Parts: sequence; C-alpha cells; structure tokens
Amino acid sequence: MLLARAPSADAGSAGQNGLIELVLERRAGRTRLAHSRTRPPLLVQQALYPDEAVPDMAYVFLANPTGGLLQNDRHSIAVSVGAGARAHVTTQSATKVYTMAGGVAEQRVRLEVAAGGYLEYLPDPLIPYRDASLEQAVEIACEPGGALLFSDVITPGRVAMGESFRFKRISNRLTVRGQSGRPAYLDAFDLEPEAGNLTGIGVLGFGGQGVADAASARTLGSLLIVCDSGRASVILDRVRRNLEPCPEVRVGASMLPHDNGVGVKMIGQDCAAVQQALTRVWSIARQELLGVAAPALRKY
Repeated sequence: MLLARAPSADAGSAGQNGLIELVLERRAGRTRLAHSRTRPPLLVQQALYPDEAVPDMAYVFLANPTGGLLQNDRHSIAVSVGAGARAHVTTQSATKVYTMAGGVAEQRVRLEVAAGGYLEYLPDPLIPYRDASLEQAVEIACEPGGALLFSDVITPGRVAMGESFRFKRISNRLTVRGQSGRPAYLDAFDLEPEAGNLTGIGVLGFGGQGVADAASARTLGSLLIVCDSGRASVILDRVRRNLEPCPEVRVGASMLPHDNGVGVKMIGQDCAAVQQALTRVWSIARQELLGVAAPALRKY
C-alpha cells in the first residue's frame, strides 16, 4: 500500500516568492476587484457574490496549488479596501506548513481599509507539520469610519497522525496602525515546543479541565475587530453576554488600546470547537457592523 507523502524541501531550497496584491473598490453598486496581481504559487479567483443578505459584498478566495508553505518560501499578501467597498477574503482551504530539513518559511500580510470600507479577512486554520518553522507578520491599518475583521487559527499540527506540537517554531507578529501611521496595538508570540510545555498554565493550558490526553490537541484562535469605539463597546458587550460557557473552549475578550476595537482570544481542545466559537463572534460583530448575521459558507 502506498501512502501519500507531504511535500518537503532540501535544506538548500530557494523557496517560492508568492505574491497577492488586491485592491477592491465600489463601482456601479458593487465591490469589484479594481487591481489584482499575483505570483505563483499564490492565485486569486474572480470575485463572487454569494451573500444574498449583502449582495454588493465581494467574496475573494486565495488559492495555493501546493497547499501551503514549503521551506524558505516567502509569501506576501496585501489587501486594500476603498471607501464604501465591502469584501470578504478567505483561503480556499487550510494553510499547511510542511516538514522542513532546515530554514524557515515566511508569510507577510498587510490589510488596509479606507473610511467607510469594510473587510473580513478570515483565512482557514494553519496546520504546522513535523519540524516546520514559520515566521508570520500581519500589519493592519483601518481609517476612522472603516471596519476590519481579522482572524487567525493555529492548530497543534496533524493531531490524527500523532504530530501534536511537533513543529519547530511558530512566530507571530501583529501590528495595528492608527491614523498617524504609528502602532496602536501590538501582539507577538513565539511557540517553540522544544523550549517548554505549550499546554501548561499561562500558555495553552486549561487549568486541569478536560481529559488527560486532551493536552495533545490545543488550538489557538483569535479574532480582531477594528472599528469605531462606539460600535466596539456594543460588540464587546454582546460577545460577553452571548458566548455561553463551553467546556471545550476558553474565551477572553477586551477592548483594544484607545478603544480602537475588540480583541477576542480563545484556546480549545480541538480545531472544530474553536472555529465554531469564532464563527459566533464573527456573527455578533457582523450583526452590529452590517446589520446581518454571518452566512453559512460552504467551501468544500
């Protein structure tokens, strides 16, 4: 019996410099792709309009035929949403960070929203394989009167194959820039399984909750909602009131510095539970910002 093997790269591999640049603008009553530039292995499908509740919102799917990031890959994604435009950007499937003999993969994401614009950047989860190493940096700039939702889900790896926390390192840097261009909110963490127990208290631990072997399957999720302070306070209150206690997920929510929005973080015993909780937060935010709940998207 032949088993499929995940792609891998030699230590001297040059990697791929993938690129996506998108500019979305409101034209003739709809949000349209005014500019789209890509470089393999990253690809972009044409804008779709599947949401009957928000028919002018463009849905854009980011694709990668390789399925993820190989050693020494450097991927850059930039999305700009103009005044009055509304867009939902997501990946076609989960992003895999494949096994590496050495080196590191890099991913850079920059999101910009003009006054009156609205962007949901909600990629599928990140799955790091054994010995994978990733450096990720996200920069967000949202003008007053605009709104931006950004989510990030990091799994412990291929749990079903016994690869929980077998990756080398996941480094994540998030910067939200204010109107002046200076950082208004910074978030940074490094996950290195060999450096310490990632399922301990203060990291991804549950404080003794759950069954004994659940520690091998912790998923980290976050949703950042950048918007005006008035709407942010309403969203925060609704999130705290409507997220019922769940034994599989622990959730924390707070205002961002200077009332620039709401930050929600969660850890869960499995990816499905975290994604379900994130969808509930997304729907709460969408109800306040657009007046409609989150749609039931089907990608597969």
